[in-house]
Amino acid sequence: MRVSGGHHQTAIEDKVPFSRKVGYGTGMLGYALMIQVYMQFYNPIFNDCLGVDPVWIGWVILASRLWDAFTDPVMGSITDNTHSRFGRRRPWLAVGAVACAVSFAAIWWFPRGHSDLFYFMWFLVTSLIFYVAFTIFSVPYIALGMELTPDYHERTSVMAYRGILQQGGFFVVASLYLLTSLDRFADRADAMRWNSLWISGLIFVVILIPAVFSREHPSSLVDRKKERAKVPLLTSMKETLSNWPFLNMALVTIVSLLGLMMVGSLGYYITVYHMFGGDKGVASGAVLTAVGYAIPIATMISIPLLNMLSRKIGKRSTMLIAFGIATVGTLLAWPCYSPVYPYLSILPAVLLGTGSAAAYVFVNAMLPDAVDLDELKTGERREGMFSAVYSWMFKIGAAIAPMVGGYVLRGTGFDAELAVQQPGTIFWMRVCFTVIPALSLTAAMALVLSYPITEKRSYEIRKELEVRRSA
Repeated sequence: MRVSGGHHQTAIEDKVPFSRKVGYGTGMLGYALMIQVYMQFYNPIFNDCLGVDPVWIGWVILASRLWDAFTDPVMGSITDNTHSRFGRRRPWLAVGAVACAVSFAAIWWFPRGHSDLFYFMWFLVTSLIFYVAFTIFSVPYIALGMELTPDYHERTSVMAYRGILQQGGFFVVASLYLLTSLDRFADRADAMRWNSLWISGLIFVVILIPAVFSREHPSSLVDRKKERAKVPLLTSMKETLSNWPFLNMALVTIVSLLGLMMVGSLGYYITVYHMFGGDKGVASGAVLTAVGYAIPIATMISIPLLNMLSRKIGKRSTMLIAFGIATVGTLLAWPCYSPVYPYLSILPAVLLGTGSAAAYVFVNAMLPDAVDLDELKTGERREGMFSAVYSWMFKIGAAIAPMVGGYVLRGTGFDAELAVQQPGTIFWMRVCFTVIPALSLTAAMALVLSYPITEKRSYEIRKELEVRRSA
């Protein structure tokens, strides 16, 4: 690494080739497909189409996410201690590609004409199976991203590619609102059954690509060439959680996305029942798709711009600017979700996409710095455990948010049997949809201010590690 103009320049050996960045980043498209389709459509299908109580659905999300959080540290320990000629992570990505594709389709292939209790149990069982498959893929995948390069700025570049490619999944999710509202299907639930087949095939392909084309940086495999004592699971978890920079970024992620996830599904209900008076046809589906397209487009434009800005003012300051723009976007949801001008709802989505760019890119670019600090402190290299504990903390929040969201939806007075909802119901939906995300993003900005690892400190840590490894 070299220093130029006060900033470190990435050494040739630390640069990740373009093809490898794309190969790794493609896996995030599968990540987005699975989670976003699941999170965006469980209420429209199981509540709005099948009539399952939203509180019941919230408890399914809570149970499956807690189960998912339990399996993450186990998978982190497994992948950290895997030894194969293909590395520690890639064999598990191949297994995850098959498991994720099959389990995802199973969620939506329920028989029709059964009771609410039947659909509740179907959703619960298939969700538990799906999240085991997701863990097999996601934990080693996130860990692999931490191992591609040890360079401070190159890590941001890797995550920028990953963030841009991830948006392909959001385009598919947004398209589903229109595809599932076409007249050729009996209803949205029937449409989701058939669309899930081609989505599952796409999930399989995009997860398999990083399993084939990604490679760890040699520095991440130092000391793996010789046998080392296995660190007990609980000890590894305890040491990971004692790392404040890691914990700080995990909390930023949880807090920033918690408010968005808690009321995210309300965007569907506000569009259908406030802007279109209960019409679930192509007109409302087209607006939902347009808004869904706006977020990834804004994110794809924002990511390279924010990446360049971070090289001048640092990652922390760039995150604060992005979160501030996103907060303005959430507040604009009140005037912009208008029955008179429905496509005006694109504007808050564009601003929110900027905040998404910060959350998806910079948090993941900063986590490897915390892993380096952990190695300096403990002598262990455990990206898998950091990946698992990060996912575990996020999923605890992701489990609570939809469960609370179910109570929020019920508390507004929403009734799936009514084509036209009461005015008070619409009013409280709009209040929750606007205020809760704004508060969560503001809290996230306060946390960002306390992140301690600067660019200078990151390179100091790396230099100390290189000296230790050479010894």
